[in-house]
Formats: sequence, C-alpha cells, structure tokens
Amino acid sequence: MRYEHVFGYLRLSQDDEEKRDESNSIMNQRLLIRQFIEKSGEFCGSEVHFMADDGYSGTNYNRPAFQNMIGMVKRYGSCCIIVKDFSRFGRNYVELGDYLEQFFPFLGIRFISVNDNYDSRQFDGTTGGLDVAFKNMIYDFYSREFSKKQRIAWKRMAEKGEYNAHCAMYGYKKADDNIHQLVIHEETGKIVHEIFEMMASGITPLKIARLLNQRGVPAPSEFQKMRGYQKEWSRYGAKCCWTDDRIRCMVKDERYTGTMVSLKTGSVMVRGKRQKKPASEWIRVENTHEPIVSYELYVKANSMLKQCEFKQSGKKGRNIYYCGYCGRKLQGDGSGGITCWQRYYLQECDCRKARIKKENADNAVVEAVRQQIKLLVREEELSKEAKNRTVPYSEQEEMKTLVKTIAAMKKTWMPLYEQYTDGKLSREDFLLEKKKYDEEIDRLELRMRELQDSQAVQSESSQQKTKRISQLLCFADQIELTEEIKEKLIDKVKVF
Repeated sequence: MRYEHVFGYLRLSQDDEEKRDESNSIMNQRLLIRQFIEKSGEFCGSEVHFMADDGYSGTNYNRPAFQNMIGMVKRYGSCCIIVKDFSRFGRNYVELGDYLEQFFPFLGIRFISVNDNYDSRQFDGTTGGLDVAFKNMIYDFYSREFSKKQRIAWKRMAEKGEYNAHCAMYGYKKADDNIHQLVIHEETGKIVHEIFEMMASGITPLKIARLLNQRGVPAPSEFQKMRGYQKEWSRYGAKCCWTDDRIRCMVKDERYTGTMVSLKTGSVMVRGKRQKKPASEWIRVENTHEPIVSYELYVKANSMLKQCEFKQSGKKGRNIYYCGYCGRKLQGDGSGGITCWQRYYLQECDCRKARIKKENADNAVVEAVRQQIKLLVREEELSKEAKNRTVPYSEQEEMKTLVKTIAAMKKTWMPLYEQYTDGKLSREDFLLEKKKYDEEIDRLELRMRELQDSQAVQSESSQQKTKRISQLLCFADQIELTEEIKEKLIDKVKVF
C-alpha cells in the first residue's frame, strides 16, 4: 500500500538534553528515520513530514508538534507514522496502548517503531503482544521512578540553597566553577538595583517599564536570547519588552537579597499540573549568594509596590481613626476633615472636640510611628551595649569547659581498662566504675546538646529580630501613611 503522507515524529525532553544523550538527540532521530525510509523502499514518492517536540516530557501528550501531527493525520486519513522507539512517542503506556489499539486502527494509520521492530501492519491493529505492552509499561514505570528521584534531588538541592534552573535569573549569571551558584552579572545587576531604587522612590511599575523600554534596555527574555538561550519566548515571534507585570515579579523576588527561595510550586502526580504552594512550604536558605539589593531596600520597594497596587485597585483604605470620647469611628465631613458623627445626634457632648483635618491626622500618625521606631531601635542598641559590658559565665564558656571535660574523661578510660586486664581491678569494680563513667559522659553530652540547641534558637531569634528592626527602619523613612503601615503597625488611633 502506498502512503501519500509519512510522518517522522521526533521528541527530546529537557532531562534527555541535560544528560547529553546524543542517541536521543533530534538530529540522530531524524537521521535514523530517514535511513529507515530510504532503506525500506516502500515509501518512494511519499511526502515526508518531520514533526519535532524539543524540550517536552513524554508523560504528557499535550505537545504542540504532536497535536499538530494528530490533526494532520485526521485530515489526510491513511498515513504512516514512524518513530525511533516507543519512548519517543510517549512514556504513558495506557495512552500509548489506546493509540495503538483504537485510534490508529480506526483511522487506518500505520505505526512503525524502528528500534522496537514494531510495525502495526504485522499485528492487524493490536499492540503486538506482551513484548510491546511490557516495553511500554517499563517506559512508564521509568518515568514515574525518575520523577520521584528527581523530586528528592530537587528538595536536597533546595535545602542546600543551590540554584536549579536552565538559565540564571535576570541580574545574575552562573559561576564558572559551579552551575548551581549565582554571581552578580555586572550589566544586568545594575539594572535590577535601579529598578528597586525607582520602585522605592514611588515610581509605578508601568512607568518603570516605559522608562526602560525608552532607553532600549533589553527585557529579561530578550537578554537571554542575546546570550544564546534557545527557548521560544514569544509564541507570536514578536520582540519582548519590559512590562509592569515583569517589574512586579522582579520587585517581589526575595532572591535578589541573597536568600534562595525554592520549590514554590509542586505537583502531586507524575503528570499532574504544577500548583502554587503556600509561602509556609517554601524552602528558604539565607546568604547563599551575593545580594544585588539590601533587605531594607527590598522591604521599602515592596511597601511602595503594595501602596501603588492598592491605589490602582480603587479600594477604600482602612479607617484607623476613632473618637477618643465615645469610641465611634470618625467619618469624613465633606471638607477634608474627619469628625465623630455623634455630634449630630446630641447637642452637648465631648465628641464635638474630636475633629481634625485628615491630612494633618495622617502626618501626625506618620511622625508618631517614626519616633516610636527610633525609640525601639535605640532601646535595642542600649540592650546590646549592656550585654557587651556585662560578661557573665556565658553558655559559650560552658561549652568550651564541657568539651575539655569530655575529652579528659575519655582519656581516663584506657588506664581503667588496663588495670582490669592486668588483674589489678576486679570485674565487679570495673563494671561499677564503667557505669559511673558512662552516666557522667551521657550527662555531659546531654548538656552539650542542650547548649547547642539553645544557641541555635538564640541565633535564629536574633536574626529574625534584626530583620524585623530592618523592616521597621524602612517604615521610618516613609513620608506618607500607607496601607502597609496601617496593617503592620497600627491597631487604632484615638482622636480627642
């Protein structure tokens, strides 16, 4: 039977590419199928179409070239599909079986797997017996096992703070001696820092994007293409540019502070869709690479970003002003002021005094917050100075003493054992001394572990406290009352 159309289907996943598996390369698959067609001789005069999916997993059949091929064979009817082996067509043996047993026979499509010596014409539309079914099942099992091992490997890398992506994030490059280590890219690192500076000064993401485009600064995707990263960034082939969404994502990315944040998404099943995880499940490791921006600048930029997003949403801000006399929330009076409306219900009441211009109230609150933050920081500095002046018998000194004591006790064990072997010490006395020795060693080592755990907790607590103070210091520079300040620092403001 002569076929007008013959399809050579080629597939290479990202995992194959990472392993440098030349036997599975697109070029090798194309060459093998072309040689098979020329050698067989029965496809002379047929129009040969090569369809390639580069960088797509075999466990999912929703691939662009694959779907395009299926659409074409539906239109043409009687065709022939040739693949290097079953795994190139797909690794899900259930769906592969459906194609071989039902879909292809129904449309009269011939399917050939070169390396598996399978030709559907020889099996009258069946799967080809146990041999083919077993191979397909092995391919599927391999995918599942590989997926499990890959997840474990990714988690271990995340816990070590290693970077795991094909290309470095914008502003960084991969270290020459370690592809999992980020180092600052001199050119793009300056652009990232400038973006954070502009955001912190109150410039909106849309204006920042426009400024960068006007200056001709390549967007992250364009920059990666210039560096030779061969990924199809735009489905329409248009040149990528800076957008407000790109700016927002960049400003919210904590990795620019030197903290590696990994595993933000995950899937339950092998072929399941990846879903966002709650922030509590992310893996965060601090000080894994050199920061482009300080933590203070990061907090300030994100604070201004939230304020910009709040203004754009058109939502009404939280009312923090209350009457100091009756406790009611103050309301606008239509002339830029806020007042207690109880004054309209009672002729004589102290609530009439609770009236102030909204702008003056906001300025007073910002100044009060600024003074409270400065006071808190000063108290923390005085507390550190006091700790430095008083030098008690610290846990650090106790740990040093414990280390020396344990080492000394271990040295005394050998003479005791020698006395027993020489017959100078009875077995009962030796066991009694050994029991005392073991109990004392256990007590000292237990105390050592307690001190180590205590130091770890104190160190973590100190780091968190330092970060909170750094965050508060960012609010100390604010010149307007933002919704984030209201949310994080203010319960209510009483007006008298």
